[in-house]
Amino acid sequence: MRGKRQKYGNKRVEWDGVTFDSKKEMQRYIALKEAQEKGIISDLELQPTFELIPKITEKYVKHLKTKDKECERVTQLPCTYTADFRYKKDGVVVVEDVKISPKMLPPEYVLREKMFRYKFGFPIKRVYKPTDEI
Repeated sequence: MRGKRQKYGNKRVEWDGVTFDSKKEMQRYIALKEAQEKGIISDLELQPTFELIPKITEKYVKHLKTKDKECERVTQLPCTYTADFRYKKDGVVVVEDVKISPKMLPPEYVLREKMFRYKFGFPIKRVYKPTDEI
């Protein structure tokens, strides 16, 4: 049985014990790791997840033999966004996402990016080349 095909034909790559979605993402990680070793950035994190919209719950009554019990259940899961990297530069938090090109952005990514900026108050930094400025 074949594995699931990657979006845009990327091939997963492993380096330093970490699996990346693409070679470009791995190269960016190497550049960020070097920048952290030089003291340019700090607190480098991989794959940080952000909650954009919380889960939606509802209350219901569960009828037991001797009494009724009020319970709560999740009706919709939270909407989350997982970035490629998060780090601090000059005390400011930067969230990065490695992309192929500005012309190949999925509509759902653009929407999540907009929700992220609305909730957290700063934009996601799109990176198109591993050598882009840090």
